Amino acid sequence: RAVDASSGALGMGEVIGEKSGTKWAVHPPVDMFGNQATLYVSPETGLRGMLIATGEPLSNVHVVIATEANTNAWSHKDDGLPHTLEHAIFLGSELYPFKGILDKLANRSLADGTNAWTTTDHTCYTLTTAGHEGALNLFPIYADHILYPCLSDSSFTTEVHHVNGLGEDKGVVYCEMQGRENTEGSLVDRAVLALLYPGSGYAAETGGKLSNLRALTNAQVRQYHAENYVPSNILFVLSGTADPSEFLSVLDTVEARVRSKPPAARRHRPWVGSPPPPLDTSAQGVLWPAQGGAQGWPLKIGFPSEDEACGCVSLAWRGPPYADRTAWIGIKLLWRYLTDSAASPLQKAFVECDDALCADLRPAHEIFTHGYHQLWFTEAAVETIDKIAPQFFVAAAAAAEAFDLDRMQMVIRRFRRRLLEQAEREPTDTVIDSVVRHFLYAPRPGEPNPPPATPDMAIAPIPDSATPVSTYLSSSEVAALAADADMLPLLEAAEALGADVWVGMLQQWVIQAPCVAVIGLPSGELAATMSSNESTREAAQAAALGPERLAELARELEIAIEYNEREISEETLRSVPIPSLSSVRPIPLLTIRGDLSSLHIAPHSGRGVDQQLQTQLLDKLRTSAAAAAAA
Repeated sequence: RAVDASSGALGMGEVIGEKSGTKWAVHPPVDMFGNQATLYVSPETGLRGMLIATGEPLSNVHVVIATEANTNAWSHKDDGLPHTLEHAIFLGSELYPFKGILDKLANRSLADGTNAWTTTDHTCYTLTTAGHEGALNLFPIYADHILYPCLSDSSFTTEVHHVNGLGEDKGVVYCEMQGRENTEGSLVDRAVLALLYPGSGYAAETGGKLSNLRALTNAQVRQYHAENYVPSNILFVLSGTADPSEFLSVLDTVEARVRSKPPAARRHRPWVGSPPPPLDTSAQGVLWPAQGGAQGWPLKIGFPSEDEACGCVSLAWRGPPYADRTAWIGIKLLWRYLTDSAASPLQKAFVECDDALCADLRPAHEIFTHGYHQLWFTEAAVETIDKIAPQFFVAAAAAAEAFDLDRMQMVIRRFRRRLLEQAEREPTDTVIDSVVRHFLYAPRPGEPNPPPATPDMAIAPIPDSATPVSTYLSSSEVAALAADADMLPLLEAAEALGADVWVGMLQQWVIQAPCVAVIGLPSGELAATMSSNESTREAAQAAALGPERLAELARELEIAIEYNEREISEETLRSVPIPSLSSVRPIPLLTIRGDLSSLHIAPHSGRGVDQQLQTQLLDKLRTSAAAAAAA
């Protein structure tokens, strides 16, 4: 049914956007771990929005883009295009072409700036404001930066990479990766992912390798934006206290801006439609189950370090598909059982023992189309580091043999308690990862499977008014969102499982599964060699450029900095109003004082607590106090 956008009437069907004229497909609110979530989809552009009513004083904006780094005719998977683009977004947009304007306007919106992250399969832009007015005010401006950034050559020069007047490679992204690329954790993790997902974008260095960043061009960044930052590949999420009509209004403002532009080609979603390639069983570093342990040899890699005493070991396994929630919660709980305290089996076998093989161990996991789970052994003495992988399988088999069901149930109860506490204190943080995973991987109606032959092949919209809403948004899709976010039913089912089931899972996903094993070894020689080679490379680069070209590069950098640091007019800054503090929902706080005979509500207490609820609480406490006194 069609209703006016300002009415806030949100039934299963359509809502007409006042600014864009789009007939939004809307699913009625669904419970998502105690929060009401409403999903909107534009049949015209494919743009998606989600409003999550958490009731918390802080409002959060998350803008999620599925980003895949692959090798193709014009780029390499290690070019770092998702990461470089994330940085470039903040340097101005078509309507707001100034570096840093987002953060300045965010400060006027009761926020402490904007932020973003780039990970293997997506990029997410964030904003947190006190109250929802500031988030609503900044929403279309943020969207303009994401959809229509300037991506000027000056921005690329300062933010991504440049060569300065001394022949040195610099740039914000370049320096960030310079500090990370050759660290112990980064080198080992890259090797692990390359073995787990050979040739896949899941093994890409999305931050960018230094050699690739030096060759990267702004034209490549623009092309990556044009192919990936399209409306049909973006989800706008707002959580907090905004009501549906307010959210639809700002979402429709973004939609109207999108529809004022030439139509963007719709592309098939990154990642979905085909599973990642299988493990290469012949590769060094892939261990296979065998009688009494595992067969094969770990892959050893060096990392630069002047301290050669300790290294690390990473063991990793391919996990279940995204949609197998039961298996994923089982794997998470198993690793907690095995590692979460000094009393856990693996801590006792590797850390809390006379002949400790490492200082600590910690599990990790990522949920992809087919994700992975991982175990890190850190601060492992080089002299005994080779013992860790074979000893792990012995310890895991012993843990399966002596599985303690009572302790597992305690682990589950503790996990549930912490989850509920987080849901109460940080409701958005509790559900946002599930929202992102659902956006990336959940099946959608009308989506081709397998994917079309051309990755950016359009999925044509059908703007005919007779087209059913289910063409764009189905109840099963939204039900999957609720199931992704709420782990309580899964935990309840897990607590009822017997020891034999847990042992079976441990066998299936760990002991009897192919395992990737990578050992990171420190090398002082490598540290010296890398430093020397870098100095030599930059010296040769400076000599090849020559004094004249170096002077030109220095001047180009000055011009780029001068352009990026242009002053923002007061009129532009004042175009975004400062929200009223009264619009910020207070944290409910009620203080009741007195002894058993004279309980009363403290003066100036009770802000944010309904008067009727205050009275009910006071009456219950007085009744309880009277009963205690009588006893």
